[in-house]
Amino acid sequence: MKKIFLPIIGTFILFSCGPKKDPNLTYFEKAEEYNDYIIKEQVELFAAFDEFIHQMETGNMDQLQASFDKLYERSKTAVERMEKLADFKKNTEFRDKSKELFIFYKTQCETDLKEMLTLFEKDTLMTEADQIRIEEIANAFDNTEKKLNDALIAAQEAFAKKFNLELVEDKPL
Repeated sequence: MKKIFLPIIGTFILFSCGPKKDPNLTYFEKAEEYNDYIIKEQVELFAAFDEFIHQMETGNMDQLQASFDKLYERSKTAVERMEKLADFKKNTEFRDKSKELFIFYKTQCETDLKEMLTLFEKDTLMTEADQIRIEEIANAFDNTEKKLNDALIAAQEAFAKKFNLELVEDKPL
């Protein structure tokens, strides 16, 4: 009996002293689930941004403000979720690059996109200088967003390679 009892106690102590999971973090056991969690945040953020751009082109100010608010809230949520996402088997690059992109969107909502919204509120009183500023904001946004998104894609590809995950591109319907 003593021979059986000692290995059981040893196993119990080994598992009790092992690393504890932080209850405030989100964990995934499968690389595919981890990937999908991050990409879902990216897709939802991009959808909110697309809606904002659409409203900028066609909507009235109330619709534009509503889509801006939705974009800002979505970017904050994406950042919060990345802050609470644990590493995946000590790999953090994919999560970190996602977080950088999401922080960029959040910061842009607090600064340049907010300024752009204010300029659009001028409507018929918008000056040529206002239009030039809107174009400057849009160009700077596009350039930085592309760099951050490219870095995210590279990190996702490296993650997929490291954890033998096959990435499937969504095809338009």
